[in-house]
Amino acid sequence: SSFCDQTQKRRTKRPSGVTEATMGLSGSHLHCENVRDVSPFQTEIIVTNHMQTPVVIIEAKQHGNASPIGGIPHSVPPGEHAIMSGYLKEPRATLFIRTGLHEAKTVLVPNLGRISILAAPHGLKVETVDEKVSIEDYEGDAAVIKGADTIPMLLHNEHFKDVSPSPSKIQA
Repeated sequence: SSFCDQTQKRRTKRPSGVTEATMGLSGSHLHCENVRDVSPFQTEIIVTNHMQTPVVIIEAKQHGNASPIGGIPHSVPPGEHAIMSGYLKEPRATLFIRTGLHEAKTVLVPNLGRISILAAPHGLKVETVDEKVSIEDYEGDAAVIKGADTIPMLLHNEHFKDVSPSPSKIQA
């Protein structure tokens, strides 16, 4: 077995009888394709989804050179959940969240940073009360970021899948 597989097994062991559901938070992962991807440090991001539907959050694989393309998707159900993100140099996790048909946010989150996801009339809102969390407009084509339709979007017959990425706007 590879170095990454061994690292994954060591980090995912739990005491007998303990599951993610009983811990109250979910979303932990370790994504590892190469030895260079091994992350000795972890950033824990607390996500509170106030909607009735799951939200898709894309985590950049390389936080120093962040891109949603090829990122790690997290489907966060309603409630409070944690996303565990590994890092080597950049301690803030970079997340991408599709907030509307043509809009998305880039969110930089330090360890134990908190973000809240709320429904909006034509998508969703990303908020924080944490001064160390940075929420910015995504500069590329929002259509490259996967999104899950919200109840207000469905009522307006709006769907993320109906908007295709523009080849000239894609940022790798």
